[in-house]
Amino acid sequence: MRKSWVYGALALLLVVLCSALALYLHLRGQQRAIEEQGKALALSRTQITEVTSVGTYYGKQDYIVIEGKTEDGEKLVAWFHGEQGEVEKMSRLIPRENVLEALAKDHPGMQLIHIIPAKQDNSKAWEVLFAEGDYFHYYYIDMYNGKFLKSYQLQKADT
Repeated sequence: MRKSWVYGALALLLVVLCSALALYLHLRGQQRAIEEQGKALALSRTQITEVTSVGTYYGKQDYIVIEGKTEDGEKLVAWFHGEQGEVEKMSRLIPRENVLEALAKDHPGMQLIHIIPAKQDNSKAWEVLFAEGDYFHYYYIDMYNGKFLKSYQLQKADT
């Protein structure tokens, strides 16, 4: 009787582990598909010839965000929602380093999670996500003039 409980518990553990692995692989596959779609869109519909990063911005509308370079080495960023895209020269934007430097002055203990070019309606901003203390902070900084737009603060889940 005791052996059957042990075997049952081991079988249940194996099922849980296999399910978790299957979920992880499925989600990772979706992320790779988004990255490949973003690269293909950027290379075929923009002047980008070398893709340096692909990310996703989740807002009112989701965008695949591609950063890259032209043949001449000019840095560009492109936002795609479905087949619709928009491109901007990075030289026209406040550099991400300046944004991070300014935030670090007010939040010296911040642990950067990501900074991504965001697009909300017709507004473009740097979305900065960082952890500090017991909170996650989302900051939105205008990409053209560096002005603060808005922020959100979420408490970390107790673990």
